[in-house]
Amino acid sequence: MRTLVLLLVLVNLVVFGWRQGGFGAVPTGREPQRLERQIAPDSIRLLTPAELEARRGGQTGGDAGAGLRLACMEFGDFDDATLARAQGRLSELALGERLRTRRIEAAAWYVVFLPAATTRADAERTALDLRNRGIRDLLVLGPNTPTPNAILLGSFRDPELAQRHQADLARRGVRGAQVMPRAAGAESTRFEISEVDAALARQLAEIQKEFPQSHLGACGS
Repeated sequence: MRTLVLLLVLVNLVVFGWRQGGFGAVPTGREPQRLERQIAPDSIRLLTPAELEARRGGQTGGDAGAGLRLACMEFGDFDDATLARAQGRLSELALGERLRTRRIEAAAWYVVFLPAATTRADAERTALDLRNRGIRDLLVLGPNTPTPNAILLGSFRDPELAQRHQADLARRGVRGAQVMPRAAGAESTRFEISEVDAALARQLAEIQKEFPQSHLGACGS
């Protein structure tokens, strides 16, 4: 009996010491102990869409501190109506040799346009009015084109996008815009940008918003 009593006392002492932390922290599922066991919880963050795109493109270096890199991004395709403005926006990024251009044969496209005006002066006045409304993706076609003095307002690969653009122009007060298919074979310009990190990808994404008919993505996509 005496031995049993001493054994019970010893067991109680061990349990008491364990609860007081004498044998290390007591694991529980309660807060805040569970939070304290997390590894750097403040370092958890959501990736931006550009960073996700960068991760999909892969890294070019083995040094993790060098940041995310894409082998290449493509931005295009631009016809004569939009090429100069796209070049101007990209020049602001000072890309140097990282920026390359190439001419490609375009597939069938759909153009949104205003029919030819009677004179060049009439077409230019209409174009000025459109620019004052904030519509800058336009080109007054010259005398050596099939439709002199027509105003090109955009070109699209998808006919549905062309029709949406036509409807958007109508909501902005532009009357008479039409959609017409353009045969394949015409050339357009595509930009290739190398060594794109997450910050540059975000800048390119902002520029792409100004050209809703364009495509921005990893090379070959």
